Amino acid sequence: MRSFAAMCAIAATVAFPALANAADRRPPPPPDSNALVRAALDAPRHVSFVGELQTIRWGLHVASATIQRIEHLAPARTRRTFLAPEALYGEYDVTLGTTTTKIDPKNRRAIVTENPSSDNASTLKGNIALLSENYRAVLGPEEIVASRPATTVSLVNRYSGQLAMRLWIDNATKVVLAKEAYRDDGSLAWRSRFDEIRFTNEIPGDVFSVAIPPGFVEVEGRHFADLSDDVERTSDEAGFKPAVPHFLPDGFHIIGAESSTVDGVHNIHLLYSDGIHTLSLFENDVASTPAFGGLRPATMRFDGHDAQYVKDGPTMLLTWREGALALTLVGDLDLKTLTDIGQSVAP
Repeated sequence: MRSFAAMCAIAATVAFPALANAADRRPPPPPDSNALVRAALDAPRHVSFVGELQTIRWGLHVASATIQRIEHLAPARTRRTFLAPEALYGEYDVTLGTTTTKIDPKNRRAIVTENPSSDNASTLKGNIALLSENYRAVLGPEEIVASRPATTVSLVNRYSGQLAMRLWIDNATKVVLAKEAYRDDGSLAWRSRFDEIRFTNEIPGDVFSVAIPPGFVEVEGRHFADLSDDVERTSDEAGFKPAVPHFLPDGFHIIGAESSTVDGVHNIHLLYSDGIHTLSLFENDVASTPAFGGLRPATMRFDGHDAQYVKDGPTMLLTWREGALALTLVGDLDLKTLTDIGQSVAP
């Protein structure tokens, strides 16, 4: 009987090879969506590449587009050179670790900015934790971006159910090849996408030179302090007690504070995030005039305060005075949300 059973088993294998090999042909299990997003956030620390990136931002009435050549040598050297539009052609910036040098040929100046938190591993881990807490990562179909297969991941807010961002993650390297960000009303805020990309470590070192061209003036940009979770110590450094909001949108938490000096004025910067969106509250105790760049601010009143606001693409800026303090909120949130936050601020 044992011989007969063995013969039957052999016969079944010969007669039905599909059954015998079915396990080998099963599709691989889908990737863990959260692990895929974590890998994408960490990829630039390990993967070097050269590519051409197109970005489009939609404002209230017009859209603006840029094309940049990106040269990145892991873990922390990046050069971005503008190829379009014509008004920006030739401008470039080089980031080495935490320092960014922007070269502006038209105005013959070099602007140097220092931001220690930009290359801070603990900041990256904190952002990943907030992202996982506040957003569901939903896998989508595989698509081709820059001639490479990429997996689509949608990030959906756990509180509102709104789609906040969509990523196209390269299957082999986990580098984000394209991304889209959406406003609370579902409209598209901005989109970036590599038209072409090549993964290589063979990038000449002089590409990342930060030598100031002859005849250029070096301008001191913002020098961000390293973000600290000790708000009281940061207040002592600035010399005044900051006002803090008692209302924040769902999922937002303070991730750090820093004291800085801009044009001789001591500022406190409180930074909040939900893992995707960020919110900055800048404060000082002098009668300073808000800087709006080339934008024309609109006026409004809330809670007995005269305020001004401007919108630049997805970013909204709201500024007002609270007693002796000058306050400015900046974030990719709508005006009503910023106003609600402003109303909750108390010294």
